[in-house]
Amino acid sequence: MKLSVINKTKLWWLAAFLLTFGFHASAQQAFSISGVVMDAQEAPLPGVTIKVKGEANGAVTDANGKFKIEAETEDILVFSFVGFTTKEVAINGRSSMDVVLEENLQQLEEVVVVGYGVQRKSHLTGSVSRVVNDQLDQIPLGRIDDALVGQVAGVNIQMTNPAAGEAPVIRVRGQGSISFDSNPLIVVDGIAVGTDADFLASLDMNDIESMEVLKDASAAAIYGSRGANGIVMITTKQGVEGPTRISYNGYVGFKSVPSNDYLTTPENWIAFAQANDPDGLSEKLQYVQRLGTYTNWEEVMFDGGMIHSNSLAVRGGTANTKYRASVNYMNDEGVLLTDNYEKLNLRLNLDTKVNETIEFGIVLNPSYTEQRRFPIGVHDALRGAPWLPLYLDEDNIQFVNRERENGRWADAQVGDYAMERMFDDYDLEQGIPLASGGTDISTTSNASPLAKVLERDRRRYQTKIFGNAYLKLNLADGLFFKQSFGGDVRYTRNTTWIGVNATRNGARDSEARLATGLRNHLVTESTLNYNKQLGDHYISAVGGFAFESWFNESSTLEAAGFENDLIRVVPAANLVGGNTSASREALISYLARINYVYNEKYLLSLSARTDGSSKFGPDNKYGFFPAVSAGWNISEEGFLANSEIITELKVRASYGITGSNSGIGEYDHIGLLSPVGTAIGVNGFNPINIANTQLRWEKLEEFNPGIDIALFRGRLGISLDYYERTSNDLLLNLPIPSVTGFGEALVNRGVVENKGFEAEIITRNTLGPNLNWTTSIILTHNRNTLVDFAGSDGLISVVDPKRAAEWIALEGSPISSFYGYVVSDEIAPEYIKDAFYPINGQSQDVYVRDLNGDGLIDPDDRTVLGSPYPDLIWSVNNTFKFKGFDAAFMFQGSHGAEVRNISSQYILNEFAGNMDFSDEFPDADLVTQRIFTNDDIQDASYVALRNINVGYRFNSVLLDEAGVRNARFFVAAQNLLYIMAEGYQGYNPEGIDQGLGNPLTYGYQRGPAPIYRTFSLGVNLEF
Repeated sequence: MKLSVINKTKLWWLAAFLLTFGFHASAQQAFSISGVVMDAQEAPLPGVTIKVKGEANGAVTDANGKFKIEAETEDILVFSFVGFTTKEVAINGRSSMDVVLEENLQQLEEVVVVGYGVQRKSHLTGSVSRVVNDQLDQIPLGRIDDALVGQVAGVNIQMTNPAAGEAPVIRVRGQGSISFDSNPLIVVDGIAVGTDADFLASLDMNDIESMEVLKDASAAAIYGSRGANGIVMITTKQGVEGPTRISYNGYVGFKSVPSNDYLTTPENWIAFAQANDPDGLSEKLQYVQRLGTYTNWEEVMFDGGMIHSNSLAVRGGTANTKYRASVNYMNDEGVLLTDNYEKLNLRLNLDTKVNETIEFGIVLNPSYTEQRRFPIGVHDALRGAPWLPLYLDEDNIQFVNRERENGRWADAQVGDYAMERMFDDYDLEQGIPLASGGTDISTTSNASPLAKVLERDRRRYQTKIFGNAYLKLNLADGLFFKQSFGGDVRYTRNTTWIGVNATRNGARDSEARLATGLRNHLVTESTLNYNKQLGDHYISAVGGFAFESWFNESSTLEAAGFENDLIRVVPAANLVGGNTSASREALISYLARINYVYNEKYLLSLSARTDGSSKFGPDNKYGFFPAVSAGWNISEEGFLANSEIITELKVRASYGITGSNSGIGEYDHIGLLSPVGTAIGVNGFNPINIANTQLRWEKLEEFNPGIDIALFRGRLGISLDYYERTSNDLLLNLPIPSVTGFGEALVNRGVVENKGFEAEIITRNTLGPNLNWTTSIILTHNRNTLVDFAGSDGLISVVDPKRAAEWIALEGSPISSFYGYVVSDEIAPEYIKDAFYPINGQSQDVYVRDLNGDGLIDPDDRTVLGSPYPDLIWSVNNTFKFKGFDAAFMFQGSHGAEVRNISSQYILNEFAGNMDFSDEFPDADLVTQRIFTNDDIQDASYVALRNINVGYRFNSVLLDEAGVRNARFFVAAQNLLYIMAEGYQGYNPEGIDQGLGNPLTYGYQRGPAPIYRTFSLGVNLEF
C-alpha cells in the first residue's frame, strides 16, 4: 500500500528543483546602433528580430524596416525573421548599418523521414505529419505515445486506461478492421518493430528527435502488408560533431485525481431519505446511522502518487565518428492504490565514416520495465458501501456478528479487514448482533474492496533489447547501397497472486499464476538508393529486399489452494493448470519507390511492395501493394513568383493499396489438431479448424487529395486533407453449416469505409522586440461505415452475458452501434422494494418506449442508441517566448462520442435486490432493466487543458564558472482542467475500449482508470 505522505527522499527532490542560481550583472559600455533591414529586392522588412549574440536584450524593426538597439563595439548582432536565413553581423565600431536578409525556404525544404529514406517537405505528395521533440520530453508521462495526444491531425489517441505504464489506444484515420486490431505499424530508426504499442514503453522521450506519422496509403504503401493502419516512424537523436557535451533532463511531479462527487456520503443519503421517504427513516439507515462509520472509496483507491524521471546523455564526435549514449530511469506511482511503473532505459547511437566510400553505424537499446497493475476494475473498487470501515477497530468491532454463517467471524480481531456481511442481523432495540432475524445492511457478499486490492498482486516484468547495425557503401555521386541487420528480443514475465483474504471464499480461492513469453524478431534489409539533381530534374529512388522472421514461445503455470500468504510460489499449492506454445512466422519482401520532381513545380511518386507471408497458403502467399501520388507546386509558377501574400501553394493527390495480416494466426490456413484424452486412456487429436488455402491479405484502398498553403512569408500555414479509405477482404469468423463439425470459419469477407477531413493550421507572430508567439490548430473528422458484413448485417453482440447489454452491426452505420430500449419514465418509489437503500442506489428497471406502437414491450422496440466514435477531435497549441522565458499550453477536445457506462450499474447498485420492483407493481410488462436502455449511454465528449509548461533559461556568470552551458528550469501541469460532458457519470470518458478489444463491442466502459492531474518541476542542464 502506498503512503499518502511524501517520504523524505522525495522531499529532497522537490527542494533540489526549487534551488535558484544567482545572477551577475556587469557594467557595460553600450551605445546605440541603428539601421534598416531589407530583403534581396531592397524592400523593407517589418517585424525582424535583432538580438545581441549571447544576450537577452533585443529589438524589432518597425513598419519601414528600421531598428535601434543598445550594444557594445565588439558585439555581434543576430537578425532573424520567419522565412529568411538568420544572419550575424559584427558591429566593429559602427553606429549604423543596413542589412539584407536572404529568403530561406527552410519550411519548404524541411526534411521529413519516410519509409526507407528522407524527403524534402516541398516534394511530399502524400499525407505525412511531423512532430519535433521540442518540449515533449518535459511532459510528466511514462510513455512516449501519451505525449502525442493532440499533436497530429487524423490520429486519435485515447487514454483508455491511464494507469501507470498502460498503453493508450492509437487510431490513424479510424477503425479499419471488423474483427481485429487496427494499431499502426511502429518503425524505430528504420526497423519495423510491429503493431504492439507496448514496445513504445521501452523508449525514453529524451532520446526522441522526431516522430512522423505516415497517414495515407501513398506514404504507407512502401510497408505493404503492414501499412493499412498507418505508420508511426520514430527517429532517435544522433551524435554531433564537436566536443563532448553532457546533458541532464529531469523532473519530479505529483499525480492526483480531482474528486467529482460521484459517490454519496451516508449523511447526505440519510438527509435525502428523510426528505423524500414518507415512511420515515428505515431500520437499515437507522443502523447505518448508529454504526457511524464512513469510508470515502475515492480517496482510498485514488491515493495519488509521485512520478519522476532522470535522463543523462553524452554526445559528441569528430567529422568521421559521431556518438550519443544515454541512460534514463523513470518511476511512476500512478494514482491508483498499489499501481506502479518503473523503467530503466539505455541507448547507444554510433555512426562512423571510414572513408568516402564506407560508412557504418549501430544502435543498441536495452530496457527493463516493471509494472504492478491495479488488480480489479475501478468500478469494483468503488462499489463498496460508504458505511463499511476499512478495518475493524475498537469502536466498530462491537457490531460484528460472530454467530452468522456458523461462526465465520467468531475470531474477528481489531485490524482485520471489514466485510459487509459481518455486520448483518443486528438488533436495533437490544443493540446486539443476532444469529438471525436482525437488520441486514449488506448489499454484497464480496470481500472488502480494500482487501481485493491489497491482497492481490499483478506484476509484469519485461526485458527488451532493440538493435540495428548498418553498412553503407557510397558507390557514386548520389548512389549508395545500404545493408542493415537488426531486430528486437523481448522476454516477458507476468505474475498474478490472489491471497487468502482477497475473496469471500478465503483459502480455497487463493491462486498463483506465472506466465512467461519470449519473442525474437530479426530483420535484414538490402536497399539501393539514388538521389540526383540533373538540371531541372530531381530523381530520388530506392529499391530493395527485406526478410523478417519471428519466433514466439510462451508457457503458463497455475496453482490454487494456498493455505496462507507467506509462500506464493507455484509448488506451494496444487498445480491446476499449465500449457506451453511455440510459433514461427516469416515475411519476405521486395520494395521500390521513385520520386520525380521537374523544376520544383511538378511532383510524381510511384511505389510498390510485394510481401510474401508464411501465414498464408500457396494460393495467396504473396500480396502486391502499389501506390501513386502527384503534386503541383503552384507557388513556383511565374505568376506567383513575386507574390507578397502566397509563399507556398501546393496541391496534391494520392491513391494506394496497403494491407494487413494481423487478423490471422501463424497456421490458420492449414487444418490444426489439438491433443485430447479419451475414455480408454489413449491420447488422441481433434481438428480445431477448417483448412482454407484461399485466405488472403486484408486490403485497404485510399484516395487522398490535399492542399498545403503558406502565406505572408510563412507566418500562416494551412494544410488540408480529405480521404476516402476502404478496407476490403476483411478477415472474419463467419458461421458455417454445422455438418462440417464446426460453428464458424475464418474467411475473407466484408467491407469497411472511413471518410474524413483533416486540417492543420499554424500561425507565427512576432509581437514585440523579444516576444514570439506560435499557434497550431488541429481538426480531425472521421466517419466510419460498415459497408458489407458478409451476410451478417444486424449481428447483435454482447461483452458480458451476465450484464448482457447489446451492440448491433448494421450496414450503412458504424462498425459498432449501441442497441437497446429508450427510457420513457422512472418507476415510482412506492413500487421499489427499498427505494432509499442501498446508499447511492438507483432502480434496476425503468419504463421504456413502445417504439413500434403494438402495445407491447418486446425486442422489436429496440433501436440504435448511439455511436462510440467521435465526430470531431481538435487541439489548440500555443507557445510563447519572451527573452529567457518560454511558455506552452495545449487545449484538446473530443466531441460526439458516446459510451456504454456499465460502471454506473455497479456503483449505483442497479442490480441490487432492494432496487427491484415489488410484487405489487402493475406495469412489469412495460419496463426493462436499465442496462439495456439509453440511460447508460452517456456523452463521452470532453475539453481538457492537456499540457502547460512554463520555463526560464538562465544566463549567469555563476553558471559559466560551474561549466554549465545551458540551464532551464520549468514548471508543468497536465490535465489542469478536464471538463466532462454533463450527464457523464464516471472518471474517464476516454475509457471506452473495455470491450475485450473487439471492434464489434467498442464503447464498453467498465471501470477504467481515472483521468489524472499532474503538477511537476523540472530542469534541463547542458555541460
